Amino acid sequence: MIPDKLEQNFFEDTYYEKRVWIASARLSNSLMMFSKTFIGEDDEMGRNAINDILVTLSESEIVPKYIVFWNNAVRLCVEDSELLSVINRLEKYGVRILVAGHALDKLNLKSSLRVGKLANHFDLIDAINQVQKVITF
Repeated sequence: MIPDKLEQNFFEDTYYEKRVWIASARLSNSLMMFSKTFIGEDDEMGRNAINDILVTLSESEIVPKYIVFWNNAVRLCVEDSELLSVINRLEKYGVRILVAGHALDKLNLKSSLRVGKLANHFDLIDAINQVQKVITF
């Protein structure tokens, strides 16, 4: 049976169901490492690509065990980043977010860190050694 709303007017007040993805928090034995605030070229497409990959990852059924933000990518984890809520969601799913403290120091952003764990080089190398696959962007 078709709902009454569809019979009234197809284009206005259209009846639809929104599918909501809920992550299963299944962790793959992998690590994703981001070193820039873009993927590929530093243009609109590259900046949208990093946004798209993180949003899609936050809606995925399987997520990596670690996500590392290194070099300029640490800017994605600090105050006023448009991706804070997305990275926060990934952390709530069980992804260990590691943010390079050395880069935060060099960029004078350490006090602005809002998501993830401040990590030194030993933490980062340890995480890399614990997984079977490392993916870099």
